[in-house]
Parts: sequence; C-alpha cells; structure tokens
Amino acid sequence: MKITVKTLGIEELTRDLSALEKEQIPFATMQAMNRTAYAVAGLLSKKIERVFDRPTPWVIGAVRYTKATKRKLEATIDLDKWGNKQGVSVAQVLASEIEGGPRRLKRFERALIHAGVMRSNQSAVPGEGAKLDQYGNMSAGQIIQILSWFQTFGEQGYKANMADKTKARLAKGSRKKGTLGFEYFALQNKAGKLLPGIYQRFFFSSAGGSAVKPVLIFVGKRPTYKMRFDFYGYAEDRAYDEFRKEFPIALDEAMRTAR
Repeated sequence: MKITVKTLGIEELTRDLSALEKEQIPFATMQAMNRTAYAVAGLLSKKIERVFDRPTPWVIGAVRYTKATKRKLEATIDLDKWGNKQGVSVAQVLASEIEGGPRRLKRFERALIHAGVMRSNQSAVPGEGAKLDQYGNMSAGQIIQILSWFQTFGEQGYKANMADKTKARLAKGSRKKGTLGFEYFALQNKAGKLLPGIYQRFFFSSAGGSAVKPVLIFVGKRPTYKMRFDFYGYAEDRAYDEFRKEFPIALDEAMRTAR
C-alpha cells in the first residue's frame, strides 16, 4: 500500500495554516509519513502474530516499508517479496490468507508433481510420521530427504538426488547409533487402508518385521481459504489515524527549527 498526501487528507489538515507554515509542509509531511510508515509496519507485525497460528519470526518480520523523501512524498508498506533461500516470499505464503482463494502449491509439492510422484490435481498435508517444528511446519530436513529420495532435483541439482547406495545404507539402519532402517514409498491411489501419499517404512531387524507411517498425505483438492487478515485495509486505516496524529507534531517541529 502507499501512504500518499492525497489519500491521507493533507488538504484538511493544512487549510488554515499561515504562509510560513505552508512553506514547511513538504518537510513536515515527509517526517510524518516516515513515522507513520514505521508505526504501521510495527502494528502489522503484531497483528500477524495475533491472527495466525504460531507464525515464524520470518513471517512476523516480513513487513517492509520505504521512506518518503522531499522529492517524492510517498511512503510504502508491504510484505517482503524477495523470498528466502528457496525463493519463497512471505507475500506468497500469506497470499491466500490475505486475499482469499485456494492455497498455492508449495515448492516441494511442485517438485513432487514434476517428478511424477504426486498428481497435478493433488496437494500434500503432513501425516502422522511427519516431523514438525515448533511452529507446526514440516521439517525442512525431512522434506529435502524426501525430495532427494524420489530424485526430484533437476539437472543442476542432480548431485542432491539420493544414490541407490545411500538408500541401501539407510534401509539397514545403525545399531551403533540406535537408528532403525527405513525407506520411502509413494502411492498416487488408495491401496487397501493406505491413502494416497508418501510413507516411511521402518525395518525391525531383530524381529524381521516392519512398520509403516504416513509422512505426507495427498489430497485431491487444495484447501480454499477465506480472508483471515485484511492486511491492506488494516494498514490503510492505521496509516490514516497515525498520519493525522504525527503531522501536527512534525509541522510544529519544522516551524521551531525553520530559519
């Protein structure tokens, strides 16, 4: 969103000012806009923390603002669009929650679809065997292991794809480390009681048996979200209130320091 002179009713605030005061308007406006942008960015971060369930620090800290200048009396507030190391931005993550509509496919889902592991009309949700972090998100390490197991990395990342030798080692497990052997397998269609998804089969060497746990379940329809947080509407309302509070203060400061 943009905090602009026009949208914030500067005419009403300056109608009865003296000539000297009007000379200081550009500087005062710039100061008030920047203080407003800073304040509203902080309010938006706190709002995100309250509205969403256990948002990560990355999401909470993604509100960005740019300052107004004397030449350009315009400050902007928005969500970070640059993205993380995986090329995913908070703006993309929260798009469905802010604008409503179907959830966009996550990057690992697109990789599974491209590799033929998951169908294009499916999406993935964590299963019983998924490792979740403190924020309720699936462990990045486990996701990478799954992508590597199913050879989803393209030509540039082919070295990250898991070799058969590595799969065999993981299947044996380690008595010294006390880890069970395991393998992954995928189902695009229901098989008996097993729903479509990716499963982890653990091997019990001493008993010669195995156990299967669902790590990802494939569902046939992507979740559709209602708008949970009117990010831009909330920002605009707060910006209007903040600017009306900050402008008289900034103008008074400008008048006291004017030469």
